[in-house]
Amino acid sequence: MNLITRAEWHAKKPTSAYVRLASTEGVKIHYTGGKVPADLADPGNHDRCVDLVQDIQRMHMSGGRGEKYIDVGYNMVCCPHRRTFVGRGPHALPAANGAGLNSGHYAVLALVGSSGLTEPNDDLLNALVDAIEYLREHGDAGREVKGHRDGYDTSCPGDPLYRWIRDGAERP
Repeated sequence: MNLITRAEWHAKKPTSAYVRLASTEGVKIHYTGGKVPADLADPGNHDRCVDLVQDIQRMHMSGGRGEKYIDVGYNMVCCPHRRTFVGRGPHALPAANGAGLNSGHYAVLALVGSSGLTEPNDDLLNALVDAIEYLREHGDAGREVKGHRDGYDTSCPGDPLYRWIRDGAERP
């Protein structure tokens, strides 16, 4: 696993303490829902993934989704270079699954969107499996792997990722 700590991606400190989760039923997979540059997955573009994760944290903490979050809303974020960023991390209540649904599953974001880069490459799928395994080992996540749309009326995580989830969320 290629884990990028909060210190390594220069995460801002949360504005208050996380609510602790002892365990979850599993993990819900998310996508950005917007345009992700089509060339983000190119080998020399990993620095742009770091920038994107920082932008997402800034947006969440500034209220860009309609309410201010104490931190990035996801427990982990995965990029198409087979790297996994620690967001809130294990045993922390996410803010991305929807009202009343956050305590059931950890939230893992894949850096693909609804336009531009929409198809996950093998490195991104491997990073997602790495994140799932990490949350099982370090956060007592259960066996379920679902898409955000399985609990909330949304197109997230997009059709390509949702097909992968429905097919068993296996390593490519």
